[in-house]
Amino acid sequence: MSHSDALYSQDESIGNVLCELARAHRILELEGHGDMSMGHLSYRDPHGRGLWLKQGNLGLEEVEGHHFVLIDFDGNVLEGQGLRHLEWPLHAEIMRARPDVAVVGHSHAFYATVFGATDGEIGPYVNHAVWFADHGVPRFSETSHIVTTPELGRAVAAALGPAEAVLLANHGIAFVGKDVGDATLAGIFLEWAAKAQLALRSSGLAHTPPDAAETVDKHRRIYPQRARNNYWMYFNRKLDAHETRR
Repeated sequence: MSHSDALYSQDESIGNVLCELARAHRILELEGHGDMSMGHLSYRDPHGRGLWLKQGNLGLEEVEGHHFVLIDFDGNVLEGQGLRHLEWPLHAEIMRARPDVAVVGHSHAFYATVFGATDGEIGPYVNHAVWFADHGVPRFSETSHIVTTPELGRAVAAALGPAEAVLLANHGIAFVGKDVGDATLAGIFLEWAAKAQLALRSSGLAHTPPDAAETVDKHRRIYPQRARNNYWMYFNRKLDAHETRR
């Protein structure tokens, strides 16, 4: 993961993280999050200057380590070239509200977007949904429009609360993590959970969610840090294999 052509200042490690964040975009494309040039992830600048956000007009599969702009929390571009995404307030306001979050993602993952157009709630019917056992997956339904103002960004952040992801009604999803790997897994697992639950509902078979306390304990057992690291490495190997075949 070379950072030779990545943009950074003050701290060379930023370049390494941006290359990792670029790979996360490409991994999410492989896992059903692509929608033309829409969708983007951001990384909180470690020096408190704001956040590094994917440039606009690029598909998830096209993102490389130099395709980021540094913006402050008011949307001013401080560093980098290229178009600033219109939905920068979604990232900025979630980061303002959640100091524990280092990475924010937004995509139009197909199944999660379809699920978000219903009034259903993501339940712990499959292991992937157990990722969200602590706080569930709330819904933001104030508007189906894109999040282009600080006011809407704050409303999305309020709906997200302490959770790892939020459904944006008739629009898409937002997901967060303490690092690139956790945020990416949250996005992937939400899409897989939504796909499984839609299939379950479509089957017409009776179904009951597992016990809530069991679900919380299950989360602790199947998603310790070593497992998260393992899954993140798996998706990186999958990306490498895909890009080698191209």
